[in-house]
Amino acid sequence: MSAGSKRKMLKMAALYEDNFGFWDIDGPIEQAFFESVERQSVEKTCCRCERPVRLMSPKTLCASCHTALECGAPASMNQY
Repeated sequence: MSAGSKRKMLKMAALYEDNFGFWDIDGPIEQAFFESVERQSVEKTCCRCERPVRLMSPKTLCASCHTALECGAPASMNQY
Protein backbone atom coordinates (compact mmCIF):
# COMPACT_ATOMS: atom_id res chain seq x y z
CA MET A 1 0.00 0.00 0.00
CA SER A 2 1.39 3.41 -0.91
CA ALA A 3 1.96 6.21 1.61
CA GLY A 4 -0.81 8.23 -0.06
CA SER A 5 -3.27 5.38 0.34
CA LYS A 6 -2.34 5.02 4.00
CA ARG A 7 -2.93 8.75 4.57
CA LYS A 8 -6.36 8.53 2.93
CA MET A 9 -7.22 5.58 5.18
CA LEU A 10 -6.12 7.57 8.24
CA LYS A 11 -8.33 10.48 7.21
CA MET A 12 -11.31 8.17 6.89
CA ALA A 13 -10.67 6.32 10.15
CA ALA A 14 -13.26 6.86 12.87
CA LEU A 15 -12.06 5.15 16.01
CA TYR A 16 -13.45 4.86 19.54
CA GLU A 17 -11.43 4.65 22.71
CA ASP A 18 -12.64 4.98 26.29
CA ASN A 19 -10.79 8.16 27.32
CA PHE A 20 -12.04 10.66 24.73
CA GLY A 21 -14.68 8.77 22.73
CA PHE A 22 -14.77 8.89 18.94
CA TRP A 23 -11.75 10.10 17.01
CA ASP A 24 -11.67 11.28 13.42
CA ILE A 25 -7.95 10.93 12.84
CA ASP A 26 -6.77 13.37 10.22
CA GLY A 27 -3.03 13.08 9.89
CA PRO A 28 0.13 11.81 11.54
CA ILE A 29 0.05 14.19 14.53
CA GLU A 30 -3.43 13.05 15.58
CA GLN A 31 -2.44 9.43 14.93
CA ALA A 32 0.62 9.84 17.18
CA PHE A 33 -1.50 11.41 19.94
CA PHE A 34 -4.09 8.63 19.65
CA GLU A 35 -1.35 5.99 19.94
CA SER A 36 0.11 7.81 22.96
CA VAL A 37 -3.29 7.77 24.69
CA GLU A 38 -3.64 4.06 23.92
CA ARG A 39 -0.16 3.32 25.37
CA GLN A 40 -0.94 5.21 28.59
CA SER A 41 -4.30 3.49 29.10
CA VAL A 42 -4.76 0.56 31.45
CA GLU A 43 -7.60 -1.86 32.10
CA LYS A 44 -10.03 -0.38 34.67
CA THR A 45 -13.69 -0.47 35.59
CA CYS A 46 -15.67 2.72 34.90
CA CYS A 47 -16.93 4.11 38.22
CA ARG A 48 -20.35 4.93 36.73
CA CYS A 49 -21.34 2.16 34.30
CA GLU A 50 -19.02 -0.47 35.82
CA ARG A 51 -17.92 -1.71 32.37
CA PRO A 52 -14.36 -2.87 31.80
CA VAL A 53 -12.61 -0.05 29.93
CA ARG A 54 -9.10 1.17 29.10
CA LEU A 55 -8.42 4.54 30.72
CA MET A 56 -5.44 6.74 31.40
CA SER A 57 -4.46 6.53 35.07
CA PRO A 58 -6.12 9.72 36.42
CA LYS A 59 -9.46 9.01 34.72
CA THR A 60 -12.27 7.12 36.46
CA LEU A 61 -15.14 7.51 33.97
CA CYS A 62 -15.34 6.35 30.36
CA ALA A 63 -16.11 8.79 27.55
CA SER A 64 -19.68 7.47 27.21
CA CYS A 65 -20.41 8.23 30.86
CA HIS A 66 -18.83 11.68 30.62
CA THR A 67 -21.06 12.45 27.65
CA ALA A 68 -24.14 11.15 29.47
CA LEU A 69 -23.37 13.33 32.51
CA GLU A 70 -22.87 16.39 30.30
CA CYS A 71 -26.34 15.76 28.87
CA GLY A 72 -27.95 15.60 32.32
CA ALA A 73 -27.96 11.87 33.05
CA PRO A 74 -27.90 10.75 36.71
CA ALA A 75 -24.47 10.47 38.35
CA SER A 76 -25.11 6.82 39.16
CA MET A 77 -26.55 4.04 37.03
CA ASN A 78 -28.54 2.98 40.11
CA GLN A 79 -30.65 6.14 39.75
CA TYR A 80 -32.32 4.87 36.59
